[in-house]
Amino acid sequence: MSTYTEDEQTRRDSALADNIDRKGRNAYYYAHAHKADGPVWDMKPEPRLLSTESVEVEKEAVIVAQPITDYAWEDQDKKVKIYVMFEGVGELADEAVKLDFDANSFGLTIMGYKEENHKLAFGTLFANIENATAKKKPNKIILTLFKSEENSWPCIAAGTPS
Repeated sequence: MSTYTEDEQTRRDSALADNIDRKGRNAYYYAHAHKADGPVWDMKPEPRLLSTESVEVEKEAVIVAQPITDYAWEDQDKKVKIYVMFEGVGELADEAVKLDFDANSFGLTIMGYKEENHKLAFGTLFANIENATAKKKPNKIILTLFKSEENSWPCIAAGTPS
């Protein structure tokens, strides 16, 4: 006569359950031991609302811009200079030239130049930078990227030829 309860006996009859009982978390079948603990399916194909909790999401404005593909650049010991030529760009308001950067990327956006927005961006720079500045001149913008380490840059973006 067995000394196990009915539930224990059913579990003992299963090789999977027996393996898990004996070896615990080290059991080969441990991943299969998890029991689904989600809501019980009501057999209806329609979706069911599980919660009414709302989440606030801050929306950021998306700026549509023409890519800037014509520029010159110069590698110096402690910095890299990028020259973006735009006839009459100096007449734009200072707020129209926006520079965003972090340690290994940057983006320059020129808003409202000849009724269009323009953008020059590099997602991954050749090496890290500490700082970046943009100076607006009458017919060009000069970007200065200050290198984290004094080294030579054969190109601006990582993994691309100059």
